[in-house]
Amino acid sequence: LIIRGKERKPLIRSICRSLVQNRGYHNAWIILLNEDYTVLESAEAGQRNDLKLILDRVGKNDPALWCWKVLKESGFMATEDTTHACRKCPVSGMYDGCGGMSARLTHNGKVYGILTVSLPPEFSRDTEEHALFQDVADDIAFALHSIEIEKERQQSEQALREARDALERRVRERTQELEVLSSRLISAQEEERKRIAGDLHDGIGQCLSAVKFMVETSLEQLNGKVPESDLKSLKALVPLLQEASEEVRTIVMNLRPSILDDLGILATIAWFCRQFKTIYAYIEIYEQIEIEEDQMPDPLKTILFRVIQEAMNNVAKHSRASRVDLILRRHAAENEVELVVQDNGRGFDTRSLQSLKASRKGFGITGMKERVELSGGAFSVDSVPEEGTTIRAVWQYRAIRAIS
Repeated sequence: LIIRGKERKPLIRSICRSLVQNRGYHNAWIILLNEDYTVLESAEAGQRNDLKLILDRVGKNDPALWCWKVLKESGFMATEDTTHACRKCPVSGMYDGCGGMSARLTHNGKVYGILTVSLPPEFSRDTEEHALFQDVADDIAFALHSIEIEKERQQSEQALREARDALERRVRERTQELEVLSSRLISAQEEERKRIAGDLHDGIGQCLSAVKFMVETSLEQLNGKVPESDLKSLKALVPLLQEASEEVRTIVMNLRPSILDDLGILATIAWFCRQFKTIYAYIEIYEQIEIEEDQMPDPLKTILFRVIQEAMNNVAKHSRASRVDLILRRHAAENEVELVVQDNGRGFDTRSLQSLKASRKGFGITGMKERVELSGGAFSVDSVPEEGTTIRAVWQYRAIRAIS
């Protein structure tokens, strides 16, 4: 009973029944008390059910009670005649000719209550019975201590679980808040890029074109009217203005290529690869496009362009590659879109991405990953030193969401 007991009330009830049934006692009582000696739990078994009369007196702190003396003074008492020893007990008259024993239930200095039995007088005189009874009382106290410790452990575990759950909820909430913020920042960044590109095209771009046109017109009007040497400086302005105009056009396209909004992602990829080859002629690009424009969800088009743009810029700046495979395809069976940018460059140790030092190298991988995941995709980087790098992004159609 003591080993298997998990709750106080069932335990003390079972012990009382066992003492009466298996030990031959007339009655058995267990009273459990709080620190202020008010009754916490009680149980009884035997020939009479009169414990309530005792509980009323215990609750009044009656020092005349037998059990009160055991609790406060001796810790154990035995008598052959309860009627004589317990004259002031409200139930003593019911136990004429019976002996009695009581033991305090205590463990590690803490008093848990009292065990009291009525029994044949010859038992109350037997010192071995006294020792056995005290052992039982000590075991009961230890069991109550164990139940108390287990309750405290369960309460601590419950508190920890609740704290952990609250923390996890807060982390999820903060993560969602950060995702929303990141999404808004990326969306605002695209809008700002678009605005700046428009301002550059409509403002500085057109102004440079107008100045170039006026200079060329002036040169035609002055041709033959003034010496050629006087027109030399003016003629030198024309290629400079042309170069400045082209530089503005390049900046505008890098900020937000209008072709993306006008013709779509496939035309934009083709244009970007042509521009890339013009600048980095030593890098061969092999395009493998296996998707139609109408199969490409609108929310992905800007994301795809930015990932390709960043990945290709990384190839040019860091990889020392001579070849890049750019693959964009639709897997009908899996209902997903896949983008792969693979080079044959020097590669790197992907573990370095987790270090602060690597994060300062400006690889832009964090930005690509953030864009892909915020739009509902999965992003991965595979690289081995001297064996190249593969960047892969995959989106399930049903999971695609707009960054806004």
